[in-house]
Amino acid sequence: MEPGLAWPAFSPTPTTPGDDRGWKDRVMTKLTTALIQAQAQKMAGSRHVQGAILAVDDPDAQGPYVAAAGDLAPDSPFCAASTTKLIVTIVTMRLVEAGHIRLDDPMADHLPAELISGLHRRKGVDHTGRITIRHLISNQTGLRDYFSLKGPDGRRPADTLLAGQDSPWPLERTLLAVRGTEAQFLPGQKGKVAYSDTNYQLMGAILERVTGQSLPDLFAAEVFAPLGLRATYVYSDPEDERPVWFYAGSRRLHLPHYLASVPAEGGMVTTACELATIGRAVFEGRLFDIDALLAQQDWRMIFWPGQFYFGLGLERLWTPRFISPLRPIRDVMGFWGQTGAFVFHHPATRLTCAGTVNQANGRGHAAAVRAMLNVIRAARC
Repeated sequence: MEPGLAWPAFSPTPTTPGDDRGWKDRVMTKLTTALIQAQAQKMAGSRHVQGAILAVDDPDAQGPYVAAAGDLAPDSPFCAASTTKLIVTIVTMRLVEAGHIRLDDPMADHLPAELISGLHRRKGVDHTGRITIRHLISNQTGLRDYFSLKGPDGRRPADTLLAGQDSPWPLERTLLAVRGTEAQFLPGQKGKVAYSDTNYQLMGAILERVTGQSLPDLFAAEVFAPLGLRATYVYSDPEDERPVWFYAGSRRLHLPHYLASVPAEGGMVTTACELATIGRAVFEGRLFDIDALLAQQDWRMIFWPGQFYFGLGLERLWTPRFISPLRPIRDVMGFWGQTGAFVFHHPATRLTCAGTVNQANGRGHAAAVRAMLNVIRAARC
């Protein structure tokens, strides 16, 4: 497909309301700037978190509430990490709606055989041809995650990168590392899921080949520009020093070559308010038919790199009943990022929370969860 062919129309206003999105109309919000500031300060007070930003987009308010604490400002541009995968979902679903691809298209229909041949082997059998687009964006391929694979020196890319050793990981290098490893399970195997950035590198290659555009240009044209975002872009120049770099423990990392090499799995730079704008637009159905996506969800519990559910192009927080026994919070959907970036939407209150704890060791993620749940509970009082 050449650039400029038909895409589904962008809707500047919400489309169908969904099954429970009108619940908020029957309650009075208790959100205040003081509450959001307090939650940002609690996030920043978590061990190893040097700074935090929290934006809450409430459709009943004039604009997002936003607050920051520590070494970050409310408008600091940060590395969005795997929240970038939400953009992959958006563009994929827009291509599906336009008829340019199908979710059940084999990956092999869109990528050359010499690139992917023999990539998925299980018990001596090559199952690469069974991998579909649906499997890729659901983390159901069984392909190993290059980020956690040990190299000849016994170290994982995660180890070297989080130690501050910058190195690019383009698709070709990723596939070289993964090819020859034993796949974890068969593509689409019932009940199976495994987080793998390899899947999203492959999906990014498909999007580029189908559209004829680079991912920075494609994401800008199909998502960032229609939403009027000014500070959000895909990082592509290692000389670019606009983003606030994140920490791993007490070490501030500087990984420009790595970040520039992974546009699909985690290359977006954004602000908390603009990330919240993206999340709200998705769940209001302004970019594609969100109800059609939700109807196809096959949520599967994932235990690494965290405990949450992964579905078709979305993640869902694990919110056990004891967190709010009288009024269960239920679905909170969106995406996490390794850097502590997050964007999640709660359909029952129509609130979208986004921001970052700017910490890659995982210790700030729990603080972000607490902040989001506290905001949701306050809105429901």
